[in-house]
Amino acid sequence: MRRPFTLYKENTKSGTFWYARFWDEASQRYKHSRSTGILVEGKKERRYEAEETARKIFEELAVTQTPQDLPNNPKNKTVANTFLIEYLTNFWTANSEYAQFKRDVKKKPLTPGYIDMNHEDVRRHVEPYSGFDGVTVGSLSKAILKKWLIWLSGRKIIRHKKDGTVIEGDTITGRRANIVIQAVRVAIRWAVDNEEILVDPFRKLGEVSETEKEKGVLTFEERKQLTELQIADYRTRLVMLLGSYCGLRRGEMRGLQWGDIADGIITVQHNFLNKEGLKLPKCNSVRKVPVTSAVQELLDTARKNAFNTSPESYALESPQISGKPLCNNFFRDGVVKELEALGITATQQRERFLTCHSLRHTFITLAQLSGISDVEIRALAGHKSEKVMKKYSHVPQVIDFNAARKKLEGNGETGIKAVNG
Repeated sequence: MRRPFTLYKENTKSGTFWYARFWDEASQRYKHSRSTGILVEGKKERRYEAEETARKIFEELAVTQTPQDLPNNPKNKTVANTFLIEYLTNFWTANSEYAQFKRDVKKKPLTPGYIDMNHEDVRRHVEPYSGFDGVTVGSLSKAILKKWLIWLSGRKIIRHKKDGTVIEGDTITGRRANIVIQAVRVAIRWAVDNEEILVDPFRKLGEVSETEKEKGVLTFEERKQLTELQIADYRTRLVMLLGSYCGLRRGEMRGLQWGDIADGIITVQHNFLNKEGLKLPKCNSVRKVPVTSAVQELLDTARKNAFNTSPESYALESPQISGKPLCNNFFRDGVVKELEALGITATQQRERFLTCHSLRHTFITLAQLSGISDVEIRALAGHKSEKVMKKYSHVPQVIDFNAARKKLEGNGETGIKAVNG
């Protein structure tokens, strides 16, 4: 069923305002436009206020229409004749039939974060495409999807600054585009599996070509410098060492409790996510990792400065919100500052693709070069398969070519002597 209205932005002399275009059943298109009077401003752009206002305008307009003309008339409603945008919007909700099936039948519930991500992708990258206007689930075709893929591949990344400024960035990456496509594909194939529609328009459609960018890692020397640099904030330095020396994920650092640390060992058994709270680590990868002397020293400092050191309290507790760990932004911003202290500028960080998760990649890469077996590394990192672990290994980035040259030259001399002898 078609959405009763769509929102769009209109620049006026008084500023940029939200406008609504309302569906006209007779002409089968969005026809009537009205200003909501809501300015586009702030981080959320006041979109929810605009939607509420547009809904009230729609209710006023609906008074002059007969029941059969209303876009929300339930007569003969099926999945096949439901408008695509409405179907996708309702599909990616916590109480959808698909979510219930995954939770109650498959016993593999979708995480709130995953549902919200897909719901937001539909709003940002599917709903704005005019080619989907009037398209129902049953009328969706491969030709329509191909045109959408062309449009999606040319989308610009939009960033919103705290002051409300909108910045248009680079074209959306192939990887990001394919994540959006997957949100639509899963929903449509659910309808196919339920025999709500007979033909899968995604069959043999393929994906947007993508060039995977290799995650950057720190060298042995750079990681060592982290233990020697003057400490500006012991918490950000602790993040750097927990990631690069212990292989902890960001969520595992946030979920780390004082009761998880004992006798030089960290038991990684907690993971903190904003919308889910405390849970098990990713893929249930509960494990134990050894604590180096540098990490232990920072943990001791953190304990001395902690408001609460009970076993259930967080080692990286937020100073603003008691009983909660540090926010995600602290980790992102902290890593940037620590890398800059190492002499790696923000530009170089982007070029090397160094992020908070790079610390875990660093741990695995340098552990391999240190002579630790792959079996041991998998156990320490909590990886279930060797294939996954290999994606985290970036040995070519940290090869010491001078050391390698000396080894090669040394072996060559030994070989010559052996032959002459």
